[in-house]
Amino acid sequence: MEQALLNVARRKKSLRYPLWFLRQAGRYLPEYQKIRGDHDFLSLCRNPELAAEITLQPLLRYDLDAAIIFSDILVIPFALGQQLSFVKNHGPHLSPPLLSTRDIQGLAWDKALGELTFVAEAIALVAGRIKPHQCLIGFAGAPFTVATYMIEGGSSKSYAETKRLLFNSKTAFGELIERLASLTYAYLEMQIAAGAQTVMVFDSWAGQLSSTDYRETILPHTKNLLEQLSSKVPVIYFPGQGSERLYDLASLSSDIVVAVDWRVPLHRAQKILSQDDKTTRVLQGNLEPTVLVGSEQLVRSRVRQVLQEAWQACRGQHIFNVGHGLIPEVNPEALQWVIAEVREFVAGS
Repeated sequence: MEQALLNVARRKKSLRYPLWFLRQAGRYLPEYQKIRGDHDFLSLCRNPELAAEITLQPLLRYDLDAAIIFSDILVIPFALGQQLSFVKNHGPHLSPPLLSTRDIQGLAWDKALGELTFVAEAIALVAGRIKPHQCLIGFAGAPFTVATYMIEGGSSKSYAETKRLLFNSKTAFGELIERLASLTYAYLEMQIAAGAQTVMVFDSWAGQLSSTDYRETILPHTKNLLEQLSSKVPVIYFPGQGSERLYDLASLSSDIVVAVDWRVPLHRAQKILSQDDKTTRVLQGNLEPTVLVGSEQLVRSRVRQVLQEAWQACRGQHIFNVGHGLIPEVNPEALQWVIAEVREFVAGS
């Protein structure tokens, strides 16, 4: 059987509609909760055997075309020397936060990659256990998104400290983004060498910047990272929520798959991103994940809506997924309804 996701990501025809779910391994699955009950989250990420087992759990339940390695975007700051913890109902906490050039230069940049080999070990274990038609996805956070956590010390509503550093210490901020881009490339290159057949880069908070700040300070580093990686394997980039960032990405190589959240119709995303009328961008997404707490009738109807729009907007160059990660409240059975609709879909129907 063909590797549908890789074919579509490479702009090739596929008889099978590629399908997987963001955060498909994790909190909504009872088998994950059973393992999680005996370990904290970071310990799971750092244990290659358990991380591999969790990665494979959804593939044992569902007819999926990809596995995404179980990890977290914040393992990079952890490897750099920041203390990382996950507080229930409050998200990640990093300390001490980065507030100056001295803080940035004091991180363990030369040692960080060696502290991340547990991810490569988990990938190697999964690569030997997935089916021939399935693809293994590695991932990392984009430099800006990771930087926000490192500067803020966790999640934020205003990103005031991030913007304070950007506006008042542009050199220090630029150095942090440049260093993170270099480390992220090496980290994803390590994942590819271990067996990842494609990689995804999450820029979840890129929408917190104005277009001017994103274009001038972030996009050059991000674009270089994505396009360097795309010479090795297919690359998927998630530019955050909404449509504003899409307007800044029209110059991005058409080889980069763009993941679209549910707030933007696929036809609009395609129109914004297309460099000319002859270019069709490969898109991923964009079912609203919260729909999966609804009735079977609602779930199936919304899946068909995405499929029909994708056919019109992408003409077969679409990877079905949710527009953001699966939430803990998702009914595991609802994923079976999604999969059934995708597998039964007849293009143009």
